[in-house]
Amino acid sequence: MATSRPPAGQGISQPPHSAGRRFKGLRSVLDPSQIPSPASHVWSDQRRWHDRPYNTTRDVEIEIPLAGTDCIYEDQGNSTPRFLRMSTYAMPCTYDLAETCNIPLGFVLQPFADQPQEEQPVPLATFNDQPPPRCDHCGGYINPWVAWAASGQSWVCNLCETSNPVAADYFSPIDFNGRRMDHHTRPELNFGTVDFAAPSKYNAPQPLPRLLPSFIPPPDSTSRRKSLSSPPELRDPTPLRTLFVIDVSSTSVHRGLLPVFCESIRVALYGGSPNEIGTGLFNAELNPAMKVGFMTFNESLQFFELSPDQTQPGMLVVADVDEVFVPTRDRMFVDPQECREAIETLLDAIPRMFAHVVSPSSALCAGLQGSLASLSRTGGQVLTFTASPPNFGPGILTPRTEGELYGTPQEHKLWEPQEVVWKDLAEECAESGVGVNLWVFPDRWADIGSIGSICNTTGGDLHFHPKFQPNRDIHILQSEIARTLRRTTAYNCSVRTRCSNGLHVSSYISLLHQPTADTLTVGTISADLAIAAKLEHVGSGINDDQRKNVYIQAAVLYTTVEGERRVRVCNVGVRPSTMAGNVFRWADQDTGVCLLTKEAVVTMSRKILPELREDLTQRFVDLLVGYRKNCAASTAPSQLILPESYKLLPVFGGAILKTQALKGGPVSSDTRAISRHRILSSGVASLMAYLYPRTVAVHDLRSSIAFPDPRTGRLSLPAPMPNSYLWMEPDGAYLMDNGFVTYLWLGGSVSPQILLDLFGTDDLAAIGPGISRLPVLETQLSIQVRNLITHEETRRGGRVAPFLIARQNMDGTELEFGNMLVEDENNDMMSYVDFLCHLHRQISDKLTAAQQTWW
Repeated sequence: MATSRPPAGQGISQPPHSAGRRFKGLRSVLDPSQIPSPASHVWSDQRRWHDRPYNTTRDVEIEIPLAGTDCIYEDQGNSTPRFLRMSTYAMPCTYDLAETCNIPLGFVLQPFADQPQEEQPVPLATFNDQPPPRCDHCGGYINPWVAWAASGQSWVCNLCETSNPVAADYFSPIDFNGRRMDHHTRPELNFGTVDFAAPSKYNAPQPLPRLLPSFIPPPDSTSRRKSLSSPPELRDPTPLRTLFVIDVSSTSVHRGLLPVFCESIRVALYGGSPNEIGTGLFNAELNPAMKVGFMTFNESLQFFELSPDQTQPGMLVVADVDEVFVPTRDRMFVDPQECREAIETLLDAIPRMFAHVVSPSSALCAGLQGSLASLSRTGGQVLTFTASPPNFGPGILTPRTEGELYGTPQEHKLWEPQEVVWKDLAEECAESGVGVNLWVFPDRWADIGSIGSICNTTGGDLHFHPKFQPNRDIHILQSEIARTLRRTTAYNCSVRTRCSNGLHVSSYISLLHQPTADTLTVGTISADLAIAAKLEHVGSGINDDQRKNVYIQAAVLYTTVEGERRVRVCNVGVRPSTMAGNVFRWADQDTGVCLLTKEAVVTMSRKILPELREDLTQRFVDLLVGYRKNCAASTAPSQLILPESYKLLPVFGGAILKTQALKGGPVSSDTRAISRHRILSSGVASLMAYLYPRTVAVHDLRSSIAFPDPRTGRLSLPAPMPNSYLWMEPDGAYLMDNGFVTYLWLGGSVSPQILLDLFGTDDLAAIGPGISRLPVLETQLSIQVRNLITHEETRRGGRVAPFLIARQNMDGTELEFGNMLVEDENNDMMSYVDFLCHLHRQISDKLTAAQQTWW
C-alpha cells in the first residue's frame, strides 16, 4: 500500500546537527505517492486482523499477519508464527532455485513467547512416564502431519518417510479417513506446538569437569562418569534456582547504587514500593516453585545462608578469588515466601554492612565463577548487578584503544572478550544449564564486548544503564527484574531442528553455545529470547510433489521452573515450489529482514564495519535482482519494480544500516555491543519495532482512540505515521517507542492546551528533560497517551522503557530521537528515498550488464 504525499505546508526541516549522506549523481524521478510506506503497511495489516483470528491451516492461502500486529492465532496443526516464523511459506525445491531467488532461507524460533489470554496455551502430552513416540530413523517427534498405516499399528514419519511401529499402549484403531479414533484426545496430533512430558532418561547430563575449571568443585561432586565411553551422569530436575549477585564495591556504594539494587530486588520479589504504581510490573505472580539465593562481591566473595527459622542470615566469605569455591549449599537457596522476613532483613542490611567499604576492587569474574559453582549441580539463572568493570582477580579488563582498532583487521576484538577466561566461563555456564542476566551501570567504559559475552552465550539478558539516575530510573530497574523473575523461563536447554529430506539447518544465527553442528546448549531460554537459523538444501533437494508439504520441526529439551523435564516441539509444514514467483509470493518480509539483520551482526566478528555495510547493501541488491530476473524479466532495466513481499526492503535495509551496531560514524564499542546483543536476542516483532519504531501523532488522537474496543476488548490503536521530519508539524507532539526507549517529542510551537493536558503546565520551558514518566492527570489526552505507553509495556511483559522528553531545538535527546527517524538522512546514511534510488541504480546496472553479457 502506498502512502500519500504529506499535506501542503506540513513537515519541518531536519535539525542542523543531523549527520547523513547524500545520494551521489542524478537521482531518479520518483513519485512520493508511489513510494511504499511501512506505516501504511502496518496500519492496513492491523485493521485486517483486528477483529478476526488467524488460523494456521485454514488461512494458509493468506499472507500471515505482520509480526507486530496484535492478532490472535489459532493453532490447527501448524505452529503459530508467534513461536516459529518462516522466511517463506513456499520452499524452493532445489539449491539452484534458492540461489536464484536470493531471499534469506530460514526461520526464527521463539519457543516460549508470551501468548495473550485469548489464545489457547500450549498443551501438555503425557505418556505414563514413557518417552514420547519418535521416529526410529531421524528422531523426529510424532506430530499432526504423520500418516497412519497397517490399521493403526505403524506410522510414517513426515520428515524422513520412515515407517515406525506403534507401541501397544499407544495403539488406537483408525477410521476410514486414516485418522486415529482417539485423534481428538491427543494434543500431539492436533496442535503444531506441544509440550511432551519427558521421562528420566531425558534428564540433563552433568558435564565433565574441565581441565582448568572456573571453580574448585566440592569433594562429593566428582562425576560418576569415569570415561568418555561411559554414559553421562544425569541430573534429577529441580525447581529453578535464582541467584542474585550484587556488586558491593566502593564504586557501587559511593554512586548510591547499592541500596537501589537491594530495594529493586525486594520490590521485584514482594512489591510494596510507590515506584511500582501504574507501571504494570506485577501482572503475573512469582512462581511459587522458584528458589532464590544471594551473594555479593567486591575484592572477596560473600555467600549468605538463609532459613525460615532464623531472621538473621549468615555470611560466609571466600577471600581468595583466584580459587573460587562454595562454602555452603545447604541453606543457600530458599523459598522466597517462607523466608521473606530473613530475605528482607538481608536486603536492608547489605547497604549498611558495606557502607564503609573503601576499596574500589570489583571481582566480577570471580563473582560469576562463584555463581556457577553454586548452580553447577542443578542449573538455574543468575541476576548480576555491577557498577564497574572487573579490576580485581581473574578476568581483569583494561580500556581498549577503540580509535586504533576501528577500520583495521583487528576491529573484531572490540566485540570479543579481552581474556579467554570470559569465553571459558560462558561455555561452562551454558553446559551446566546456567543462564546469566547482567545489569551494567557504568560511569565510563564498561567493555560490554567482554562481560556481555556470557549473556550472549548462555541465553541471558544484558541491561545497560550508562546514565542511570536512582531517583529518576529506579522504576525501570524494578520492572526489568520483575520481568526476569515472572516471565516463562526454561533452563538446562538443548535445541535441535529436523527437516524433511533434502533440507537441513546449515547454521544457527546466534552466539549461543553450540557444542555440535546441529545442537545448541543454552543455559536459559526465556519468553523474550529468539533463535534464528539458516536452511540449506542437501543432495538433490526436496521432493517437488505439490501434494506433499515440506516440514520443519524444532525441538527444545528443557526443565520448567517447577522442576519438570519437558520437550517443546514446534512443527511447521509449508508448500514446495518449483517457481521463483511462488517463493517470492509467499515470502515473509519481517522474518527475512530479521535474518539479514542477525546474520550481519554475527558477521561483525569476521569483517570490518565498512566492508560489512557494503556486503549487506549488495545482499539487498541481489535479492531484488533475483526477483527482476525471475519474475519481471520483460521489463526495462531502468524501471523500478519491487516484489510485493519485499517492497519495503529499501526502507528496512536502510534502517538496518542505521542501527547502532552497524552504522557509520563515531559510536562507542559498548553501544555497538549492546545493540548487537539486542538484535541477536530479539524475536521478529521486537526486532522490527527496533528497526522501525512506532510513531503516533499525540495531538491528533481521536476521542475513541487508546480506549478498549467494545467489540474485541482490545485497545483501539491509532494509525502510525512515517518516521520522518517531513511528516511532522512544529506545533505537534509525537510519541515514539522502539521497545527499549520511549520518546515524547514536543514541537517549539506546540499548543499550550496539549502541555496542560499532559503535564499540568502550559509552559514548555518548565517541562525539563528529567521527567521520567507522564504525571497522572484525569484529562482525556493524558489518559490516552498513558494507555498507549502501558499498551507497549504490556506487550513487553511489563518491562518499562526509559521515557524521555525531546523538545524541539532545546534538548540533547532530540538528536537521539532524530536518529530514530530512519526515513530521514542521518546516522551517516542516506534517506529512504535516496537509498531507494541507490539500490535502483545498482539493480539497473546489474540487469544492463547481464543483458550485454547475454548478447
